[in-house]
Amino acid sequence: MPAHPVPRLSVVVPAYNDAATLRVTLQHLAAQTLAPVAYEVVVVDDGSTDDTPAVLAAAAAEGRARVRPVRLERNRGRSAARNAGIRAAEAPIVVFVDSDVLVRPDFLQRHLALHGAAGRPVVGRGPVVLIPAPQIPPRPPAIRSSPAYLDTANASVPRQALVDAGMFDEGFRVYGWEDFDLGLRLRAAGLPRVFDPGAIGFHVQPLPDPAGFDRFLAKEEERARTALYLLRKHPGTATRWMIQDTAVQRAAHFVLGGAGLLTAHNAPRLARWLMARGHRALAELVLRGVLNRHYLASLDRFRAASERA
Repeated sequence: MPAHPVPRLSVVVPAYNDAATLRVTLQHLAAQTLAPVAYEVVVVDDGSTDDTPAVLAAAAAEGRARVRPVRLERNRGRSAARNAGIRAAEAPIVVFVDSDVLVRPDFLQRHLALHGAAGRPVVGRGPVVLIPAPQIPPRPPAIRSSPAYLDTANASVPRQALVDAGMFDEGFRVYGWEDFDLGLRLRAAGLPRVFDPGAIGFHVQPLPDPAGFDRFLAKEEERARTALYLLRKHPGTATRWMIQDTAVQRAAHFVLGGAGLLTAHNAPRLARWLMARGHRALAELVLRGVLNRHYLASLDRFRAASERA
């Protein structure tokens, strides 16, 4: 017989070299109104080389919540990490959050209630609110929505439905779109999306550092590669709209990117100048506009290369 009761929820958290924020994420998951025996936290260490193993060992030793580390000896990507978490999960419902997502004390209670009220398999969702630092604001925004059918920063799905849908496609090896792909398959299987605006996930996303802007440009290139992989799997206008590959979206990004006047060379300098004068939101808009243009340019470049091959 098991030494503990079967949990009602398994929280699956993929983690890779994000020990500092992961520590805060686990603290919030341990401080839930849901009874500790009702859930487990399965953290998949995706071959981290930082202090992630020590953070997991400390969280497990504290005992405020049942933390179960799963170690992958090499970095295999978020799809493979989440699949390892799903396979290890003991509960009938899997809740997804990322290692940089903070939640309020009623988060898991809300997800559990959502599935109990549905009376059938559903995709549970809550809003994802972006925050610049790992600290939940006292007042979340009044308007809270999240249009994505499945966003693994904040979602819950019956484990069997995930298995039946084939789980995450591990062909999404680098950053981006793997949850959209699984969401399309879950929706095709007939699972409705049920949204609770109070089940908020606070996603820590610091302003892109102008000093290390190349790293953010590289991330956009990864996102472009996986966007094309998604489009090959799910061709059509709906997917093109999802990956921002329509004429209307491209025109909007051209304008937001300064109509070509802002570049990866001058935008970081302008952002530093704006931040020094307290204009953080405007600095973020400047950097995001350039990053989006780089993403679309990478999308075109990778598509042309694949067509020539």
